[in-house]
Amino acid sequence: MKIPPLYLFHPVAVHFPIALLSLGFFAAFFAGILRKKAAFTWIDDAASWLLWLGTLGAWAAMGLGLLAEDKAPHVPEAWEVISDHKTRAFWTVGVFSVLSIWRIFRKKDFKPQLIAWALCLGLLLSTAYLGGRLVFDFGMGVVKVGWGG
Repeated sequence: MKIPPLYLFHPVAVHFPIALLSLGFFAAFFAGILRKKAAFTWIDDAASWLLWLGTLGAWAAMGLGLLAEDKAPHVPEAWEVISDHKTRAFWTVGVFSVLSIWRIFRKKDFKPQLIAWALCLGLLLSTAYLGGRLVFDFGMGVVKVGWGG
């Protein structure tokens, strides 16, 4: 059995940052509500780790997406959506990277970080929406590419 090309892992990789960053947001939200209760301080640490791991996952998904871009089938109708998806992916990775660094050095800025995280999630979900459009509206990545034999 041949090993599949690396770019084929993009559709798998994108789900990790979506899940980790969304779950991290809710963990941070509940950590803020339960902040005064010592038994729940671990939730704040969990939120930080979910943010950092989700951001690393976003970098990996973007890298695999850049590899997949060169292998994408020639679908002229999808080019604008591909361009928008790629641009939003760069922005998404960038803003979550800034949020991750902010969280390392200024963990106490709870409310502003939570608001920023919510806005970042909106950007992440719009990026994911465009990726879904590429698959479901244009059939990108659905046709077998011939590596399996």
